[in-house]
Amino acid sequence: MRPPIGWPPRPSQAPPLPSRVGALLPLGLYVLLRGLDATVLKGLQDYGLAHLVRGENPISFCNVFFLSHLAVGLAALLPGRRTLATDLALLGPADRRLLALNAGLGLFLGPVAYYFALESLSVISQTLLFALVLPVSALLARWRLGEALPPGFWLSLALIGAGLLLPQSAMAIGSGRMDDPTGLAWALVGVLAFAGSAVSGRSVACRRWPVSVAVGVPTLLSALVFGVIALVLFGPHHFFLLRLWWVVGVIGVYALTLSLGRELALRRAYRRCSVAVVSLWGSLALVVAVLSAALLLGEPLGGPVLAGSALVLAGVGVSRWPGPIQSDPSPVSGERQPSRTPPWS
Repeated sequence: MRPPIGWPPRPSQAPPLPSRVGALLPLGLYVLLRGLDATVLKGLQDYGLAHLVRGENPISFCNVFFLSHLAVGLAALLPGRRTLATDLALLGPADRRLLALNAGLGLFLGPVAYYFALESLSVISQTLLFALVLPVSALLARWRLGEALPPGFWLSLALIGAGLLLPQSAMAIGSGRMDDPTGLAWALVGVLAFAGSAVSGRSVACRRWPVSVAVGVPTLLSALVFGVIALVLFGPHHFFLLRLWWVVGVIGVYALTLSLGRELALRRAYRRCSVAVVSLWGSLALVVAVLSAALLLGEPLGGPVLAGSALVLAGVGVSRWPGPIQSDPSPVSGERQPSRTPPWS
């Protein structure tokens, strides 16, 4: 659910943008699919609310994330399936706890909060709020890992904060109210969960475990947890008594195209481009999310929203990181060449 976003190097140190079409295509596809994530999920939520099955919205956090985690988990697990048992046997109790913590934050709590925040907020508001994952990750890494804050961090944080407050202030002045407090609370939980998973993900990657162990197994287990929750809360009909639009939208579009397609595009992008270049392009997913929400869902795109988005984007780009902090570990990007592997997965 949320791939790496990072501050690129300063212009004088930034690597050149990829010139070959073979590098541009996966990068562009990754940005497009990542930016469409919230818009498609919000559209599915609204459509399901208008087309109830047995009086219930057939689009729920449990069946959506069961299928998307299942698709991505299998993609990460299958390449290393032959040595999986041996690799798992080498894990100690502390290693298993670390994997459980990382999965609990980035694969369960973060996605659940992301889903419920999106139920109460617009795609644009939710996208801007989740831009806080990056600076919060940096602060947590400073606190837990002793990492230095990047140059320009406080200016970057101020720009992101201003970009978040501007649309909210305009909304309060115009209508006398701001976004739903419930949605804001869920967004805060999601930001903290994804930021925590970024820090724990660094510790996971430092151990250099195979992708099948580091991500494949936790992602599949998380998928099973979501499946069990769906059965307990709704029963088997939540999966079997559904409509064609659900199968196409949830399995075809969200699980296979957005979730799995985005990860495969990210893997190909890392094979041809540096981490800094991918991070630079990845920040453009915010633009895709804002524009797609306005065009596909009819969300208002006024001056305050555009100005706030520009401030957030400037905040993402003004500072410099030695590598991107990611809000959700990428299950397939770990297969890229070691020379381009950042110190986390």
